[in-house]
Amino acid sequence: MKRYLYPDYLMALLQYRHRNGFYPDLLKPRDLSEKVLWLKLHDRSRLHTLCADKILVRDYVAGRAGSEFLVPTLLVTYDPAEVTPDAIRQDRFVVKTNHDQGGVFICRDRETFDWDDTRAQIRKRAKTNKYYEFREPQYKDIRPGILVERFIEGEKGQDILEIKINCFHGEPRFMQAIVGRFTDRRHANYDLDWKRMPFQGRTADIEHDVPRPDALDRMLAAAARLSEPFLFCRIDFLIDASGRPWFGEITFHPAAGLVRYNPPEMERALGDMLDLSRIDESRRVQRAALDESRRLNLGHTWAHLQDVR
Repeated sequence: MKRYLYPDYLMALLQYRHRNGFYPDLLKPRDLSEKVLWLKLHDRSRLHTLCADKILVRDYVAGRAGSEFLVPTLLVTYDPAEVTPDAIRQDRFVVKTNHDQGGVFICRDRETFDWDDTRAQIRKRAKTNKYYEFREPQYKDIRPGILVERFIEGEKGQDILEIKINCFHGEPRFMQAIVGRFTDRRHANYDLDWKRMPFQGRTADIEHDVPRPDALDRMLAAAARLSEPFLFCRIDFLIDASGRPWFGEITFHPAAGLVRYNPPEMERALGDMLDLSRIDESRRVQRAALDESRRLNLGHTWAHLQDVR
């Protein structure tokens, strides 16, 4: 019951202590995880909700970075009953719930895909409000829906490469390369010159260096445009077998602000990149960005981006 009854501030303290063995300093946060946790409690806007919604964020991406980064859609619906073989004709596709994390169902062969189980799992997820798990406010008011996208092929049939770009004050500062997305997940941290950085998160390190993506400069430019209204966020991309980047999602609180980087001095150095005193400035920019999204007829752009070939 504490998940529903405890105030957000108390839950943040308790969850951080449970994960790290000590309480965070939220009065004078200095480490990156402490500052991300502070943002989770104090930086809340309708733009966060829009960008956390996997359906509506497509409009934001199209308006700021360009629709060429968007994976073609096969179906957008708010009714799980519409996820059927008649509605989705492609042999391979990806079904996503728009309001939470982990609601991804990959079809590599429509003949063996369990349509009934997928609909049942979607209905179950639709009854869960992700906000109450880690008190990330951007999830609280998202209307549960379903996004079906074209399947993106990784190199040589492997899991697709992920590039996660961490942005501070609208500027990319460092990134993670993720391999083995659905199998043996591993990562490596890189700076903007694609030099490996000497720190580690909660995922095991990649044993080898990942080649610099050919489209890295395009991704960095797009990440800067998408992150511009926010003090901190992470812009995620997927790289297909041809090297083309596709937008994945915008993450505002990686690991809900509970996981620290090691060694501790890097956690502090990364925290120094984030200036919380600029919160009022960020809120003004967020309001302007939300007004811009309204002018773009939010929620309807996706209809023009469908690709049913």
